[in-house]
Amino acid sequence: MPNGFWGKIILVNLSTGQIEVEQPPEEIYRRYLGGYGLGVHYLYQRIPANADPLGPDNILAFLPGLLTGSGAQFSGRFMVAARSPLTGAWGDANCGGNFGPALRGAGYDGLFISGQAESPVYLFVDGEKTEIKDASHLWGLDVRQTEEALHKEISPQAKVACIGPAGERLSLISGIVNDDGRLAARCGLGAVMGSKRLKAVVARGRSRLPLADAKAFKDASAGYLPLFQRKPSTMSARVPAFMGFLLPIIRRLRGQISSGPAEMVVDSYKRYGTSAGTAILVELGDTPVRNWSGIGFRDFPLELSEGLSDRAVIRPMVKPYACHACPVACGGIVNAPDGGTSYKSEYEALAAFGPLLMNSDLGTIMRCNHVCNMAGLDSISAGVAVAFALECAEKGWLPPELAAELPLEWGSGEVILELTQRIAARTPGLGDWLADGVAKAVRQLGPEAQEAAMHAGGQELSMHRGLYEPGVAAGYALDPAPGRHTSTNSGNAEVASFAPYFALLGRQPAKRYDYAGKGVTQAISMSLYRTFDSLGLCQFALAMGQPPFLAWLNSATGWGVDEAEFYLIGRRIQVMRHAFNARHGLPAQFPLPGRERGDPPQTLGPVANRTLDMDAMAAGYFATLGLDPLTGLPLPETVKELGLETVPSP
Repeated sequence: MPNGFWGKIILVNLSTGQIEVEQPPEEIYRRYLGGYGLGVHYLYQRIPANADPLGPDNILAFLPGLLTGSGAQFSGRFMVAARSPLTGAWGDANCGGNFGPALRGAGYDGLFISGQAESPVYLFVDGEKTEIKDASHLWGLDVRQTEEALHKEISPQAKVACIGPAGERLSLISGIVNDDGRLAARCGLGAVMGSKRLKAVVARGRSRLPLADAKAFKDASAGYLPLFQRKPSTMSARVPAFMGFLLPIIRRLRGQISSGPAEMVVDSYKRYGTSAGTAILVELGDTPVRNWSGIGFRDFPLELSEGLSDRAVIRPMVKPYACHACPVACGGIVNAPDGGTSYKSEYEALAAFGPLLMNSDLGTIMRCNHVCNMAGLDSISAGVAVAFALECAEKGWLPPELAAELPLEWGSGEVILELTQRIAARTPGLGDWLADGVAKAVRQLGPEAQEAAMHAGGQELSMHRGLYEPGVAAGYALDPAPGRHTSTNSGNAEVASFAPYFALLGRQPAKRYDYAGKGVTQAISMSLYRTFDSLGLCQFALAMGQPPFLAWLNSATGWGVDEAEFYLIGRRIQVMRHAFNARHGLPAQFPLPGRERGDPPQTLGPVANRTLDMDAMAAGYFATLGLDPLTGLPLPETVKELGLETVPSP
C-alpha cells in the first residue's frame, strides 16, 4: 500500500450511472503530486478536444491535495477543475472549508465526473460506497438549505459541496460551495455542475492516510506550530491607526507594502483576515475604483475606504471561522444586517462591491456578499458585472429596454443590492444579461462599450491592479486560466520559502517594474504555486514563516523530493495547463483591457504615467517555461526535459 496517498480515484459517468474506481500508478503521483496535478494530467488526457464545457464530455474534477486531511497546518484546501464555460480555457477554482478533507478521508485522491444526468442527482461518497441519489427535492434550494437537508438525510458529520440557484440556471459566473459559503468561485464551474444536473457531492470520511514516517511528519508540524501559539502582539491592533497617518506619505512616495514579519502577518490575519488591507490597497492604487477608471485617493479617499477595512469589518463578528487544520482562522461569522448570521466579507468582496462601484456602505456589501454565498455566485465577477452595468448606464450605452429597468447610479446601495439579486436569480432583463459575465454581456452593445468590459479571455479581473504590481497583470494575461490573482499572487515571489528555488535557478525576484525580469519571476513562482496547490495547502501560509512543505511531503510519502524536483513538478503542471488550452484551440496569452495596462496611463496618483510592457513580460515567461509563445505548446527540449512525450510540440 502506498504512503501519503490512497492510490485510488473515482470515475462517475452520470449519463450511464457507471461508477468505477481506478488506481493510478505511483509514478503518476510522483510526477504530479496527486491532487490538482493529478487532475491536470487526467483532464488533459480525457476531455476531448473542443468538448462543449456545458456538455457531457466535459469532466468535473474534485481534487483534494496530497497533504489534504493529513493534519499538517493549512492542509484543508481542495481544487475543482474542468474546461471553463466562461473562457473555454483551462478552468479551476481553489477552496477551503472542510469538504476536501472529508473526500480524502473517504479513501480517494480525486473524483472525476462526466456525462449528464436526466434529472437532478447528488453523489454520496464514503469509505464503503459511492452512490448516485435523487436530488429533485433539493433543486431550487439555496446552499444553506441544501446543506441542512443533506445533513438530515445523510449525517450531520457529512460534508457537502453543492451549487445554488445560480449554478442550476447555468450562470457562467457561478461557483461551487461548501461550509455554507466557502466558494470555489472562479471560472464558472458551478455552471458545469449545473449542466450535469448534479446538485451536490456529499463526502463522509473516517480514514487517516498512512504516512511513511509519522514521527518526522509530526516533528515538522510541531516545529512550525509555535509561530501560531504565541500571544498575539498588541501592535497588530494598532497598525490600522498608524497606517491612517502613513498611507498618504507612502502613496506620495509611490511605495509598495510588503507582507512584513511573519509574526505580524499571523497576528493581522487572526484579528482582521483579508479585510486588513482594504484601505491600504485603495490608497496605494492596487484596488480598482469606479470600474478601473477612478483613482483611489481622489475618488474613494481614506475617510470612505477605512469604513470597509479592518476594525469596521470585524465589528459585527460573532466568532472566528477556520478552515480544516488552519491555525489562524482568518474568516469569521458575523451578525448579518438583516438578521441571522453570515460570513465576514473578505477583501475581494469588499473591493468588488465597494470602491469598484463607488459604494462606501458596509451593510450593502455584507448583503451582496451573502446573496452571492447563498446563490453560489462568484462575488468578484458579480461586482465587475454590476460595475459594467453602471458605467454603461452612465454613458448611455444600454438599449432602452435595459436602461429603463433600474436607476443605475454609482454608489447607490439599494440599486447595487437589487442588481446583485437579479444576477443571482437570473431575472429576465438586466439580471439575465449579466449572469454570464461581462464578455458575453458586451456583445449586445456597441463597440464603444468594450473599454468598460474588464476581463481577460472572458474571466472578470480580480481586485488587484497590474499597474500597482505588474506580475499580477502577467498572471491575468499569461496563465492558462486567465484573469485571477490566485494564479500568480505576484507579491509572494519574495517570500522566504521561494528563495531556495530562485537560487537554484540563479535568479532573484525581479524589481517591481523590471518587465523582462518580471516575466521570468512569474514563470518560476507560478510553477511553484501549482505544486503548492497540488499539496492542498493554503497560499496564505507562504507569508507566514516557512511552512515545512517538503518535510511534510517526504515524510508522508517516503520519496525524498528535493527543491529541483519540486520545481520541475510545478513547471510540468503549468506546461500541461498551457498544452490543454492549445488542444482546445485557445491562444497562448489573453489580451488585457487598456485600463488594466495603463493605456492611456493614469494622470494622478501612485501609478500615474505607467503603461505595462506586456510583450517583455510574456517573452521572459514563455522562455523560462520553455513554451512556444504563439501556440503555448512545449518546445521539443521542454518535452524531453519534463517527460511529456504525449504532448505535441509546435
